[in-house]
Amino acid sequence: MRAITIMYDSLNRKYLPCYGDEISIMPNFRRLAERTAVFDKFYVGSLPCIPARRELQTGRYNFLHRCWGPLEPFDDSLPSILGEHGIYSHCVTDHAHYWQEGGSTYHTKFSSCEMIRGQEGDFWKGKVDGFTENLDLHRQDAVNREAMQGEENHPHYQTCKSALEFLEDNYRQDNWYLHVEYFDPHEPYFVPERYKKLYTDKDAPFDWPFYGEVEPDAKEVQEAQLNYRAVLSMIDHYLGEILDFMDAHDMWKDTMLIVNTDHGYMLGEKGFFGKNYMPCYEEIVHTPFFLWHPQIRHAGERRNALCQTIDIAPTILDCFGIAPTADMMGRSLLPVLEDDRCIHDAILFGYFGKHVNVTDGRYVYMRSGRKTEGCLYNYTLLPLHMFHPFTEEELKQTETTLTGEFSFTKGIPVMKIPASGATSPNNTCYQYEDHIKYGDLLFDLEADPYQQQPIQDGGIEEQMLEAMRALMKAGEAPAELYERMGIEK
Repeated sequence: MRAITIMYDSLNRKYLPCYGDEISIMPNFRRLAERTAVFDKFYVGSLPCIPARRELQTGRYNFLHRCWGPLEPFDDSLPSILGEHGIYSHCVTDHAHYWQEGGSTYHTKFSSCEMIRGQEGDFWKGKVDGFTENLDLHRQDAVNREAMQGEENHPHYQTCKSALEFLEDNYRQDNWYLHVEYFDPHEPYFVPERYKKLYTDKDAPFDWPFYGEVEPDAKEVQEAQLNYRAVLSMIDHYLGEILDFMDAHDMWKDTMLIVNTDHGYMLGEKGFFGKNYMPCYEEIVHTPFFLWHPQIRHAGERRNALCQTIDIAPTILDCFGIAPTADMMGRSLLPVLEDDRCIHDAILFGYFGKHVNVTDGRYVYMRSGRKTEGCLYNYTLLPLHMFHPFTEEELKQTETTLTGEFSFTKGIPVMKIPASGATSPNNTCYQYEDHIKYGDLLFDLEADPYQQQPIQDGGIEEQMLEAMRALMKAGEAPAELYERMGIEK
């Protein structure tokens, strides 16, 4: 048996043809939908990028205990588990967060990993002229783009090329897992001109949306959406190359395929650009998902069961006949493929230090914190933020938890560090107090799929609150989180 996962960053499902879009030119995503099962109620768990990747490997929620940070020494790691069972794993990625401090222990778990440089201000090419300070992503991005002219030099092209090289070398072999991870369509929307010309001949230079509120009909929104669609057409083209390889070598008969994303992105919807600072609206958390398993006939079908990112690791383990670990909260998706079986009555999702959110597939309840001081802590053995370690001030406040407080740490004491008020330094949009601005929100997705009007219904709110409480308990949420959210433990 073999398995391939193709993961994108910031892929908004509303822009994909199989989820109702009529503008994006994406013939290979249409083709993908014909060859796989398309999931209609797939959600994220923890946001944003690196928290989602921790869930991808461990099959359990990140945001209840920690902000952005490395894979912990006590974490169950999907590729490590595969290796212990004789399954080779290979990662090909241009996702620059893996070679920053806060994402530094994920790619090392694979049997081998190829890393493609240059995306979103990756500190790659050196140029002294114009330098004023470290961590200037916009300046570095401009420097990198000089080295990425010509489609053959684009990181997306290079990532796909490396993935195809692995497939060419190994498609005759058995017992391997290939993880192809693209940074696109994450901003900035740096894309070869031929893809832009699919949508316009006019100049549309705005390709790096700021994180903030925006007028929905602003010129920046129009240009951002156009450039986003151009990137979607590029990723579609290179998805087609992998599908072509699978066709040419008859890999559908013995290879599982998953295509997914870490989260969505807002491009002017409800007056927002980006993610992280607004409530967890559907555009961000309700994501596209495609799955093929050669032993289950389901090509071109839809699945309506409620599923999420924590289910991916158990599914890949199941593909190779390996049971999930005791600490994995996710469940294999293969029963969903077989008969659209319900595997979750409700699921949690959210950012560390912001709303705690729950959905049962129809209702979404976003609960705002009631207390902002003294009840938010990072539990970690590797205190690293995105670009640098926790500060001296943070570390001086560190406490040590009692051994066994959380079963998933496997009896290992961890550091308990008061949260600084941001899930990731160097980006002010992460301020966790923002959730108070919006308060509690309850939506009926059946009646209001675009979440235009929150509802007031005490009975439904209590029902969703009880589901939230049960899932927090199952996830071993720390005691102070109940206090912060005003929830009786």
